[in-house]
Amino acid sequence: MAENVTNELIYEVLKHIQDRLTKIESTLADHTRQLIRVREDINNVREDINGLRGDDLRREAMQAGMDERLQRIENRLNLTDA
Repeated sequence: MAENVTNELIYEVLKHIQDRLTKIESTLADHTRQLIRVREDINNVREDINGLRGDDLRREAMQAGMDERLQRIENRLNLTDA
């Protein structure tokens, strides 16, 4: 069996292996680019969520301030629930 192995056969096998490795490297590069885009998208979503949380906190602070002012006004006017 070893007698049938020629340099030409070895060359063809190595060429085939090299072609497959090139395809694997290309696929891996594509996946890496996709993962980078997904990571960027995740970071953008996180930034958006943090922005929304900040908006909520500001709105809650405004509401608390208004509640406090309303309470002071009610106290000054001696308004109470019956």
